[in-house]
Amino acid sequence: MIEFEGVCLSFGAVSVFEDLSFHADAGLHTCLSGLSGKGKSSILKMVQGFVVPEKGDILVDGLELNPENVKAIRSKLAFAPQNINLPVKNGKELVELIGEDLSEDLIMRNIGFLGLSSDMFNRSFDEMSGGQKQRVVIAFCLALPRQIVLLDEPTASLDDESIDHLIRLVAGQKGKTIVSASHNQKWINSADEVITL
Repeated sequence: MIEFEGVCLSFGAVSVFEDLSFHADAGLHTCLSGLSGKGKSSILKMVQGFVVPEKGDILVDGLELNPENVKAIRSKLAFAPQNINLPVKNGKELVELIGEDLSEDLIMRNIGFLGLSSDMFNRSFDEMSGGQKQRVVIAFCLALPRQIVLLDEPTASLDDESIDHLIRLVAGQKGKTIVSASHNQKWINSADEVITL
């Protein structure tokens, strides 16, 4: 579970949100919705400890988010950003970079489920469209042995058919806590819980 209690965030003189409280239940897909600039992506960065609130408490899987716990919290997370910029050439190198015991079969299954051909695993990221790259990274994130998966605007570069594939794949992630940020109505409707900012 992810819990925000009385969290306030601003950038300079601009207040993003004040006294924000919500919880994302374990094992469910919670979608953060709202217009651009409402803080959806900032919340995902806060969960990872990359953006620090002015006040309030954030708990991730029972651990208070603070400098002492941030490493342990990050070890529970997988994150797929909206804009993919990776320091590797292809999926094979990404597996090596992550350095975890990843099932290539599961990655390939996820890639196929998302409507991509199996050669995407070895294809150069430079040769992929934004939507292809986004789906490959999401396939990796869902294959990681992490309890919590954060998805920032996962449908941004996808057409309707690809969104349908992704919705079905996420719905099949039993036991994982998925927290996404999106303003796509089809995606929002597919979530178990919706937090409107």
